[in-house]
Amino acid sequence: MITVMGATGHIGHRVVRLLREQGHDVRGVGRSANRIAATGADPCAGDAADAAFLTDAFRGADAVFTMLPDDAAEPDHRAAQDAKGEAIAAAVRASGVGYVVALSAVGADRPAGTGFIEALHAQEQRLRATGVPLLVLRPTWFQDNAAAALPVVAEHGVVADALAPDIAVPMVATRDVAAAAASALAARDRTGIVELLGPRDLTPVEMAAILGARLGRPDLPYVRLPADEMIGALTGAGFSADAAGLHVAMCEAINDGRVAPMAGRTPENTTPTRFEDLVGELVGQVV
Repeated sequence: MITVMGATGHIGHRVVRLLREQGHDVRGVGRSANRIAATGADPCAGDAADAAFLTDAFRGADAVFTMLPDDAAEPDHRAAQDAKGEAIAAAVRASGVGYVVALSAVGADRPAGTGFIEALHAQEQRLRATGVPLLVLRPTWFQDNAAAALPVVAEHGVVADALAPDIAVPMVATRDVAAAAASALAARDRTGIVELLGPRDLTPVEMAAILGARLGRPDLPYVRLPADEMIGALTGAGFSADAAGLHVAMCEAINDGRVAPMAGRTPENTTPTRFEDLVGELVGQVV
């Protein structure tokens, strides 16, 4: 039995599918039993900040995939992430699970100054302190995030964010992250840190050009918003002010190089899915 947190999310549902295709029994953790059941996993629905619930969900599993469920509307985003992280670590200890694969992010080597990623640094430390064999997956910026830009493109005719337009950022598809997670959960033969960087680095301008070509807008521009405008745009889209500030802080850390791969690009951390391969699917999901 393998337990998968976030079983209905972008990464988790693919982890479930891949493991089931390999013949594994999978217990899915999330908020909706019906949605979890639709993935084919044995549903285990509850609150990710409830250590007792998670202990039951992890107990009897040979391996667990953990992640910090994210809700950008939480008014104190970091406090909410810490509460979930402490519950996960407590459940790992209490359940007796023998192996953990944890979703983190590039930049989690730094304890502070990285916005959203600070909570992932803290969670890595909690999980290491359990003493349970641990593999940490650190993906970079998700290519799939481009789907969130489509309503802005439709309304304003631009792609906008707080990233510097000329900074080349590694970008990975969530399907490749799921493949790495499923492989590790099945093999359970590796610990440490694995970064996942996608096939190549892209600037936001290049990403907008690829997206624009697919939308029939070959001149689609990228606009870097000042911090206050970006925070205003995100809060208007449903982010709490705290979460919006963390997003901007993360972008600033990427812009100045504080968030970057530890060892550069290697064959191991280079994953196959190109943004050009994914963009049609993302557009189809929204349009």
